[in-house]
Amino acid sequence: MRTHYKYLLLLGLLPGNMPASLAQELVRPATEATSVVFNKERMTERDIVVEADGFKLPGTLTLPITASEQHKVPCLILVHGSGPNDRDESIGPNKPFRDLAWGLAERGIATIRYDKRTRVYGANCVPVGRELDYDTEAVDDAVAAVALASSVSEVASDSIFLLGHSLGGTLAPRIAERSDALAGIIILAGLVRPLGEAVIEQVTYLSSLSGEMSAAAKAQVEQLRLLVNNAKKAGTVEFDNSLPLPLGLPASYWQMANKYQPTETAAGLEMPILVLQGERDYQVTMLDFTLWQFRLSGKKNAVFKSYPRLNHLMQEGEGKSTPQEYTQPTPVAPYVIEDVAAFIHHQKIQ
Repeated sequence: MRTHYKYLLLLGLLPGNMPASLAQELVRPATEATSVVFNKERMTERDIVVEADGFKLPGTLTLPITASEQHKVPCLILVHGSGPNDRDESIGPNKPFRDLAWGLAERGIATIRYDKRTRVYGANCVPVGRELDYDTEAVDDAVAAVALASSVSEVASDSIFLLGHSLGGTLAPRIAERSDALAGIIILAGLVRPLGEAVIEQVTYLSSLSGEMSAAAKAQVEQLRLLVNNAKKAGTVEFDNSLPLPLGLPASYWQMANKYQPTETAAGLEMPILVLQGERDYQVTMLDFTLWQFRLSGKKNAVFKSYPRLNHLMQEGEGKSTPQEYTQPTPVAPYVIEDVAAFIHHQKIQ
């Protein structure tokens, strides 16, 4: 889907056009990390289909080898970030959702991951009579995936959790609000600030990596700011129809993005919440993490942890994070998988 590819590129989830010399200067070698591997002695996988509104999304159920109808296990639903992601949330050579699935299976936890609707159906991903927004892009399918997990004979129906990454993290509270089967949610690098504000910040950050911003880059940011300010008015009489909308996304999408308040929705949940954040993440920053902490600080069931060396994909590295970092094959840091498993098994996170 063209608009979603553009969306993903602008948010820095694709490599972009940074000069190789600059990439080499800014991206330092990641710490040697052991790749997560599929161990057929410890886990098994089978094909599944997540279905919502007549859309059928192929996916994978990963189970610990010990799981059975007599020995039911917890299950984690994995919800992607923005863009037409596959079930592994593949970015370059990296597959963070596959890493999580295999790592958690080693720790006695099943997972469900699936190809995103925008990947499978492209521009035809919106049901008749509806418009593109957070629900038709991601929420409806995640709710269906939770229901599917409840029907799996090897899954403990009272121990179904959901992990949302990036946009999925932002939407995790909304998904939980619409599902009565979840035991808890994990917000992994979930944006709190308005989408338009984050887009401007990311473009500014990427434009400044080579040093002082050029006049052309500054003009680009100002033009983007103009479009974002107009998008904030979508659905009102002040909205200017003559201006293009940022990222190629329709007004319906911006209307929901402007209205939705993830921390307020999360504050209304009774279930346990785990918020995880990479401190080197330039897409969803420590400011967002602080906002989650501030709004949920009074909730005894909310746990927060940030990781000094991790970027948006939970990869280890040093120095400023750049899109080129995502082109290096680096698995999800094992201690992230350990913390996710501890949360699901109701253990204390160190």
